Amino acid sequence: MRVRILLLVTVLGGCSWFTDDKGLIVDRNKEYLESQEAPALVIPEGLDSDRIQDLAPIPVIPAPLNPEYFADDPPRPDAIHGNDSRDEVRIQRLGNRAWLAIPEDPTIVWPKVKQFLAENAVPLALEMPPEGRLDSAWLEIENQPYRDIVRSVIRDGKDKAKLEGGKDRIRLRVEPGLRERTSEVHVRYENDAFGPPSADALVDLLQTVSHDADTEQSMLNELGAYIAARVSEQTVSMVARGMGGGVKSYMDRDAQGEPVLRLLVDADRAWATIGQSIARAEIDIESDDETAGLYVINIPADLQVGESAEKRGWFRRLIFRGDKLTTVQIRVQPAEDGSQVVSARSPDGEPLDREFGQEVLVLLREFSS
Repeated sequence: MRVRILLLVTVLGGCSWFTDDKGLIVDRNKEYLESQEAPALVIPEGLDSDRIQDLAPIPVIPAPLNPEYFADDPPRPDAIHGNDSRDEVRIQRLGNRAWLAIPEDPTIVWPKVKQFLAENAVPLALEMPPEGRLDSAWLEIENQPYRDIVRSVIRDGKDKAKLEGGKDRIRLRVEPGLRERTSEVHVRYENDAFGPPSADALVDLLQTVSHDADTEQSMLNELGAYIAARVSEQTVSMVARGMGGGVKSYMDRDAQGEPVLRLLVDADRAWATIGQSIARAEIDIESDDETAGLYVINIPADLQVGESAEKRGWFRRLIFRGDKLTTVQIRVQPAEDGSQVVSARSPDGEPLDREFGQEVLVLLREFSS
């Protein structure tokens, strides 16, 4: 009897030795939650990168957010939503603001912007890669024909605005976009006849306005067309790494552990961005109140995931696919740190199933620009 008891205790005590992360049989069921993507191959400047291309690229899938909230039910990777416009170079507008939205990393966009200026024989007076800033030298543009695009655009803009004299320059800023591996390019036009120019190294380009809006718009059009024609070129600038910090949006958790989407933009742009995302995702807006920062939307069944979708079963989802709408509140509220917090709630303001709520916010982020 003593032998049997001793043997049983030994076997029970050794179970963990067989299944822990140091035993004979290692449990790897949850290791994927901590997996990391290896960095991409970087081609040094001066070498041809066209021959080194990924023949079978894997779509970018963000790392699972706070997997400890899903201990008993590991979360799926965030959905990859189809978006016909996400691979296009676009001009975004908000009020009197306009900028280029480009589906490429800033380290790829930076050399293309510099090449645009070089091919138009525009000398640089300021180059600050960490801030993504470029200023042209002051140019003397007369009312005469020019062979390059930059001088022709400025000449036509001055002629239309009936502006004579003064020296001209363009100022540019390249920075990360709202999504991973996207960029924004902002352009400003200045003429020194309007007054003393601002300090080169200290100016916040996003807080300044062009001396002629039509010239800025035309320059954005030409620069956007140039970059769009070279969207397949993947030359990476080493000096532009870390430009302007990270992307302007990321998934987070609030104090209660509920998923939220943080937008690192001002309130006006955050509200417009979420409204644009809802429209691009073809989701019906039942009502909206900008003062309260509230959208009420109806999400179709084919976009629903999470616990509520799982409970319907695969056969019920197949038969009733697309006929059921789920009403969701989307709240856009300012945070103390200056960011804008986007959350998804039920119609009565209660928290949603966490996985469903996260997927709704991920969808809005994927359709943003």
